[in-house]
Formats: sequence, C-alpha cells, structure tokens
Amino acid sequence: AQARDRPLPYWRIGLGASSPLAMVSTDSWRMQKHAWIAAMLAMVTAYADVVSLMRYHSFASILTGNVIMLCRAMVDPQTNGHHFSFYLALCASFAVGAFLHRLCENWWPNRGGSLAAVPFTVLMLGVETWYLVTDEDAIYDDPVLRWSVVLVSPIFGVIAAACSTGRMGTHTTMVTGHVLTMSGVLGNLPFKKLTEQDVKKVIMSGMVLAGTVCGASLGAWALTNKTLHNVLLFPVPIVLYILMWLHDHLCQPRSLIKKVQGKIREKPQELKSETDSQDSQDLEEDDAESPDDLQSQV
Repeated sequence: AQARDRPLPYWRIGLGASSPLAMVSTDSWRMQKHAWIAAMLAMVTAYADVVSLMRYHSFASILTGNVIMLCRAMVDPQTNGHHFSFYLALCASFAVGAFLHRLCENWWPNRGGSLAAVPFTVLMLGVETWYLVTDEDAIYDDPVLRWSVVLVSPIFGVIAAACSTGRMGTHTTMVTGHVLTMSGVLGNLPFKKLTEQDVKKVIMSGMVLAGTVCGASLGAWALTNKTLHNVLLFPVPIVLYILMWLHDHLCQPRSLIKKVQGKIREKPQELKSETDSQDSQDLEEDDAESPDDLQSQV
C-alpha cells in the first residue's frame, strides 16, 4: 500500500516506466505522453524546416524567420528571388491554420488539433504529389512551385496553436524559449530546491531540444542524397496528423485508461485483504487448539 502511494521518481516522468505504478498517477501519465509527443513534433517540424529552407528559401513553420525575410524582401526585392508578397502570404497562411484550430477547439473541445489538421494534411499531400511528378532538376528553380509552401504552412500553424494553447502548454518550434527555461531553472539551483514543476519543465524543454536537433540533423542528412529530393516531405503530413491525433486522444486519459488504472489500484487492496483474511483465519485456528493438543505437541 505504501509503494502504491509513493510518488513517481522524476526520471520516470519524462521517460516512462513499464511498472504498473507508472499508470497510477494521472498527472504523471499525461506528462509522459506530453513530453514524448512534444519531442516527436519538434523532430518532424525541424526536419521539415531544413528541407523547406532549401526547397522554398523560406520556413514552413518558423514565423520569426519568415518575418525577417519579409523585411529583407521589402528593402531588397531580389532577396532569394522572392517578392515580399510571397513571405506575406506565407505568414498569413500560417495564421489561417492557427485560426482554424481555435475555431475547431471551441466547437469540439480537446479535438481541435486533429480536426483542423485534416484539410491541411490533404493540401500538403497534394503539394508533395505535385513534387513527385516534377522533374528533379526543376524543383528548386520553378518560381511557381515555390509558392506551394503557402499550402504547406497552415498545418504547422495548427500544430503551433495546439501545442502552445492546449494541454501541452509549450512550443515545439521555439528553441529560444526552451533554452531560457532550462537556463532559468539552473540559475535558481544555488538559491532554492527544485520543485516537481521545475523538473517537469526541464524534462519537457530538454526533450523538445533533443527532438529539434535530431530532426534538423536528419533533414540535413536527407538533403545529401539528391535522388530523394522529390519525396523528402511526402511522409511529413501523414506523420504530423498521426501525432496530432495522439496529442488530442492520448494526452488525457480516456475511459479505457481510467478502467485500467482502477484495476491496477484495486489489485494491491485485494492482496492486502486476502492477507488480512488469512492472518485472521490462522489466529482463529490457533485459538481453537485445546490445552491437551498443545501438551501433546510438547
């Protein structure tokens, strides 16, 4: 009973555990799923940004970078061969994705991300199919084809809105924020003890940073193989939708999970009851033994 009530160690909050105790705490269960899904979203997003920077001369998900390029294009119209309207449209399409997520979240609470991602997943798949049938030598030079990123960016707007304003409560595309979080917690170490909330923040930020580094490295490695440039982003919308579905459906325990948790909680209590019952039965048997029986045993 004491083991059942003992809080989970901090390292198990982020990495998970195979022990049934890992599922007893609803908050810890949610934290595990939040951290892993955030890391995977960061990895896929970073991968997509590396490829889109080479393909479109812009970012599919980093709005700050696109705004900087927008300002450059306004001053120097020859920047990256794009007019400033290109970056303006790209920023607007990202905002459309975030706007649709908020509408869906208001209509269908806790399901806005996976629902809003459906039309934009289809759009991105259409763009990637277009790239599949395009000559490999033209995918970086066609000015019309570069505008297709405007159809790609909205799904990243959905993801950014779902992660930052949803249950996860963190950005998966902002390295600066996570570096500041970790630096702030470490800076407080000489003056106060770490709280459980501090540890959760560090774990979440660390996993997002690790996912970003892995995704960017994978994208850079993929770009070294020129025969794959037409298909580099083709699996991305499918993977992103799966992660959005998991974000909406697994980050909060549903009825099945609650039933499983209930069974796990009941088992230690049942074992304790059986042990108490057996002890009581043994005591009764000992009390029932007659003095003659005890004398004969001696």
